[in-house]
Amino acid sequence: MDIRRTEPPAWNPAQLLEFDITSNEIRDGLISFRADTLAFRFTPRPQTAELECTVELREYLGGASEGSVLLNGTASTTIEPNQTSDAWLSFSGFGWQDRTRTRPVSRCHYRVSLEGDSTVRVAICGEERLF
Repeated sequence: MDIRRTEPPAWNPAQLLEFDITSNEIRDGLISFRADTLAFRFTPRPQTAELECTVELREYLGGASEGSVLLNGTASTTIEPNQTSDAWLSFSGFGWQDRTRTRPVSRCHYRVSLEGDSTVRVAICGEERLF
């Protein structure tokens, strides 16, 4: 899997799941996506302290079950003090669900965590939130 820290070219604001995450909080969920890119945007508030935003992606096993962390499925980005621009983590190259490569991976569990003392707005570009 590839990880980039820039806005992906396929970013579609119409397909967002958004939430706020605060000081040392963890948010888990299940997301489906059509494209081979899953993007996380972190928007800092004014006068934000330094923060570390981490995303962990785990395989979807069906229902609410989650499997192992995906290969290269963990990344972090740092928001500097008083940063006014968004920070990004974009994951691509998820692979296939089957050996014949007819069904691309289109769902995974995510865990977003924030280390630091502030709040950021998180937007995830995916088709829909399942849980």
